[in-house]
This record gives sequence, structure tokens and C-alpha cells, in this order.
Amino acid sequence: MKKSFLKIFLLTGLILVSSCSEDLLEPYNPGSLTQDEALTNVSDLTLMVNGAYANMNSRSESEFVSIFTDEVGIGYANGGQGISAEWIFQMIPNSNLPTAIWTQSYASLARANRVILYADKVKVGTATGETETDRKKALAQAYAIRAYNHLRILAYFSSNPKDDSALAGILSTRIYAYDEPGQQRTTNGEFYKLIFDDLDKALDLYNQIGAPALGAQDAEKQRANKFFVMGLKARAYAYRGDYPNALIWANNVISQSGVALANKTQYRNTFFNDTDATEVIFKLKRNAVNNSAGYNLHNAWVSVRPRLTGSPYYEVGRSLHNRLNPTNLDPATLSTTIADVRANVIIAPSSILAANYTNTPDYRNDDIIIINKHGGVATGTTTAAVTSTNGFNNDIKIMRLSEMYLIRAEARAAANDLTGVAAAIKVVRDARYGSAQPAGSFANVTDAWAAILNERRLEFAFEGYRFLDLKRLGTLANSGLDRDAADYSSASANYPSANPINLPLNSYKWTLPIPQAEINANPNITQNPGY
Repeated sequence: MKKSFLKIFLLTGLILVSSCSEDLLEPYNPGSLTQDEALTNVSDLTLMVNGAYANMNSRSESEFVSIFTDEVGIGYANGGQGISAEWIFQMIPNSNLPTAIWTQSYASLARANRVILYADKVKVGTATGETETDRKKALAQAYAIRAYNHLRILAYFSSNPKDDSALAGILSTRIYAYDEPGQQRTTNGEFYKLIFDDLDKALDLYNQIGAPALGAQDAEKQRANKFFVMGLKARAYAYRGDYPNALIWANNVISQSGVALANKTQYRNTFFNDTDATEVIFKLKRNAVNNSAGYNLHNAWVSVRPRLTGSPYYEVGRSLHNRLNPTNLDPATLSTTIADVRANVIIAPSSILAANYTNTPDYRNDDIIIINKHGGVATGTTTAAVTSTNGFNNDIKIMRLSEMYLIRAEARAAANDLTGVAAAIKVVRDARYGSAQPAGSFANVTDAWAAILNERRLEFAFEGYRFLDLKRLGTLANSGLDRDAADYSSASANYPSANPINLPLNSYKWTLPIPQAEINANPNITQNPGY
């Protein structure tokens, strides 16, 4: 396994930012610093934690998930991106999503494990950044990061996250020797045990420190804080199908974190310019110097900036648009004509809509719905995001408070409490509409699950949730992919023939393949069925 980890580091160029110039991996090179020499002070641990965050800091999950599912349509400026791969549901061991998630997660785990190993060996001092409190903060973050990455691997690579006997990935709990034989995958049950043990250890450390509620503290939200740990417990229990515990931890975050759902203005600023983090629990900070093609969120879907003339590779899928703007109102007016702020956040005001998109002769060029969410603008065309060095770069939101309310809704559905489902969804909708909304009513629990899945679709569009949401909840909701047929037909484009529902929920492709890079380096590993 270590051979695979080493190749991953070398191939991806994820070099550690710390007090030493070498990545702390075997084999030992004469003249380079060893781990014992590199990790001696508390500040060294903090630098190693920062390296673990750097490995998590990627747009690939949001990008691939949006294209593979039903969030996007092909943009008028598309030059072939995705059309012969993700867009037609191609999933092979060399595909981008499995490779990115696997390599980034294990690179981050390698750093977290080093922090955990050396946390009790470093020298504690009295200077700023060198205290016992700083040491405990670094260790708590390392445990949280390790839990997060293991949960992500389990969710994508396990055939059934609710089955403790199903295989997940390779459990990473220590530093592997370079010449150690390749490791085999372990079960979900073993993964969950480590995940919850790590989260309990992180929570205990934060309680020892006396970590305060988050409130509006933006700086605290840029690290794996106490309430992210609690929220991750809620998420992990939901993935496992243990909804009584998921409900407990979701409620704990809601009642104790000091975080509130954003109002409409705050919600726009959360995604357009990052000037508000009211409902953010944890986000990965992005610096302006990283803002170049390949490293920012908006450039996943547009070449230049999120507006009509910004050269979009992908656009908002028509079915998603229709959920938000069912009467085809002018996109330039959505900030005032549609109460649900998510319509304005997702659909750029510079978009143009065909009067009758199902019959327009050139759908690709007559119906252009620009993705506005990351770096966009409420009105006009002067967006915060633009693809240029040192330009604005959106932070990546890993957890927001709305997820906790929707986990509460899942728990109520699992208990067949239809009124409770409606109440939990209503809290989110009240915030997004800016006024009290009528509570939903459901004929049966399947309808309730469908309402949850739809609300998550609107709330987390282009944030990387949709693939796992369909995998987890699609069968319960009797609801699968929802691509509009218009996204497949245009006189100006040669799209592959496909049906909007041609990837059924029982497809093996809802479980990602073990990446080819791992198989090449570790022939002992078991590949998932179908690949």
C-alpha cells in the first residue's frame, strides 16, 4: 500500500508545506530530514495539518458529480468536454472522480496520521502557536480530517454504505513502510468504528480546550472545528442508516453551534463573494493566488467567468432550471420575481431562455442557462469570479447548517414521521424564501423521501452532493436521474444518443471503481463488481 501512496504523492505533486523540504515518506534519502527531525514542535504539527487540508482542497468532486448526474446541460461553448465520458455515464478505473477522491483522501490521511503519531512527541512551549492548547487543536483537527477522508472513501467506494459487511477502502491508521506488501480493503464496519472513534477523540480534545460556539467566526470555520466534528457524526450516522443517532447529532449542531441559517442576502454572499459565512460550519479557504484554470470552482463549468459571455462548457440542466423557474421568467429579474433565493444563486441573470425550449430549432444556442453559484452575481454581469491569476477564488464549503436540518428530515422519514419531515424541510425553505412557507404534506413515506431528495437537489446543487444523494436516497424516494430530453438534442451539436433515465439506480456505476493507479501499484486489492 505504501508503494501506491508514494506513487500517488509523486504523480499528483502534493508536496508538504512544512519546516522540511522533503515529503515525509520512505525511503530515507541521505541529507534529508527524517520525521523525528521535521516534527519536533507544536508549530510543525500545525503545518502538517495545513498540508492535510491542502490535499482536500479540490473542485473535482463538485465538477464531476454535476456532469455525471443531472445538474448540467452541455454549454454552447463546449469544445467536447465531458461529452464522450462523464456526460454519457462513462465510469472506468481511470475516470477522474474515483482517481481524485482516492488520491486526495489518502494523501490527506498520510499527513493526518503523522500528526496523530507525533502529537505526543513534540516539544510544548509557551510561545504563541507552541502551547498545549495549540497541540490539542492540531491533534483534534487531525482526527477529524482522518474521519472525514475515511467516510468519503466509504461513501463512494462501498457498494452499500448501510451494510457493515460490504467492502470500503483501505483503512489508513499508521505510516506504512515503503516496501510493505499491498493492503487489502476492509469492511464498512471497520471503517465506521474508526470514524466514530476518531470523532469521539476529536470531540473530547475540543471539550478539554473549551472550544466556543462558532457564531459568525469566519476564521474558526476554516478548520475542522468542534461543530464540524459533531456534524460529521450526524452525516456518518445518516450514511450508515442509523437515524436515531444521526438525529441526535444533527440536533446538537443546530442547538449548540451558534450558527444560523443565512437570510437571502447572506446566502447570496456565501456563494458569490464569500463575504458572509453565517451558516457555514466548515469550509476550505481558497487564496487568490490559486485562482487559475484548474484550481477554482467556477472554472469547472465556464472558461472565463459565470456569465453569458464567459464561455460556458456546461450550463444549468433544464430539469434543474425548471424546478427553480417553472414559468420561464426572465433570468435578469429572478432576484425579485422568484422568492426562493436559490433560483437567483443558481441561474445567472445574463442567461437567455427560449420561449418554448422543447421546440426551438437550435436549443444549444437559443436556451443558455449559465451556472451562477460560485462567484456569480445577483444582477448584471460584473461577477466576483474571473479566471485570472490573483483574481477572486471561492472557498469550498464542506458543511453548512442546512445539511443538519435535512438530516433531521431524513431521520423523521426513517421513523415514518411525515409531519416531522415537513417541519424540518420547512425551516430550510422559510430561510431560502425569506418568509414562512406552508408545510408540505405527503401521501406516504416514499413521497416524503422524494421531497427530501428534491430539497437537497436545490440546496446543494454544484456542491458535490447529488451523486451520493441519489445513491443513498434514490430507491427510498423512487426517484432517479432527472435529465431533460432537450439537453440531448440540438441541431448544432452531435451529442451521443441517450435517454435521460438511462442510468438506473441499480447500476454498478453508483459504486466507484478502485482507481487504476492503485491497482497497478497494489495488485492485492479487490476491484468493485462491474469494472
